[in-house]
Amino acid sequence: MKKLKKMIVLGMVVLSLMSSLTFSVFSAGNVSDTIINISARSNNGGTPCRSIWREKKDYTSVWCENKSTSGGSLSAWVQRTNNKNTSSVKTVDRYYGSWSYNGATKNMKNLPKSTYYYLPNYVKEDGYKYATLGYIMNKEAVSYHIAWSPDSI
Repeated sequence: MKKLKKMIVLGMVVLSLMSSLTFSVFSAGNVSDTIINISARSNNGGTPCRSIWREKKDYTSVWCENKSTSGGSLSAWVQRTNNKNTSSVKTVDRYYGSWSYNGATKNMKNLPKSTYYYLPNYVKEDGYKYATLGYIMNKEAVSYHIAWSPDSI
């Protein structure tokens, strides 16, 4: 009887821990998608751009997807700041390394149409509050439909 009580108590503790961990993973992040709809005309393909600033709530990767239907790939990276009203941003961190081409970094990821990627970063770990998706449209005269979120599951 004593053994049965211990097993029941242990089972309840394990179940309680599992449910609280699952809840904290899903409730912690800022995982809703921001949608970016843009058209790259002949004068702006290849120009670095960025999305709106969003609060980074956890230590997960930034998620982005190139949902483009008209073709063209997209190069994407993470930018970070503590002031979302700034025009100057810090992109250098432990993951991305040295600064280069207008805020882009040596580790920007290429996303062909209909692909997604998790962009590792140290926004939260290095004490920053906001992240944005920096991107370059690699083909002119196409339309892009991009989804991204600062935190991933």
